[in-house]
Amino acid sequence: MRGNVTMTPLPLEHLIQERKEKVIVSLSDSFAKNKLPLEEYERLAEYISKTESERELIVVEKIVAEYGDANGTKSDGTKSDSPRTSGIPDDDAAGIRAGGTLNILSSRTYQGAVKSGAIYASILGDGNIRIQRADLKAEKTVLNIVSILGSNVISVEPGIKVKNNAMALLGSAEINRKVTKEEQDGWPELIIQGATILGSIEVKLLKE
Repeated sequence: MRGNVTMTPLPLEHLIQERKEKVIVSLSDSFAKNKLPLEEYERLAEYISKTESERELIVVEKIVAEYGDANGTKSDGTKSDSPRTSGIPDDDAAGIRAGGTLNILSSRTYQGAVKSGAIYASILGDGNIRIQRADLKAEKTVLNIVSILGSNVISVEPGIKVKNNAMALLGSAEINRKVTKEEQDGWPELIIQGATILGSIEVKLLKE
């Protein structure tokens, strides 16, 4: 007869660390969607990293959740405005609120149809995004890229126009000159938004 198996609960420190990782991901998602300024992102990220108690974590989770709810619906049924998307044309704002992917401590390659406003975030990892003309269904496509202690490489088919609006903090966000030289009139335009913190964002030509 088998004895009862007792499940040992995870240490509080481990549970807090897991919650800290989740709230950092949520914060990065809100930042990529332009729901909070860079200064606030840096302040909150530093506070989260130093958080050691559950009480402090509950407070910061609530703050980050409020940013995540920006552009959501208020209790009276009206839509709330976020700090940085108010004033943006409706089409662009809708794109900024679209979904995306997250890459942590690993290397991943993405290819296929690209949804405007999608988020590609790499935290201590490497993301490789391969884009061909057929993948861009609209005249303009917005990508929100976040690199934190990691990198994102966007490889585009020659001819695609690329505009870089990403911010770099102790990192780099660059478009290879060959990409600009190969731009073709009438081709779709790819707009890179987001930020890199101690990481990199690079746009280069796609090599088959």
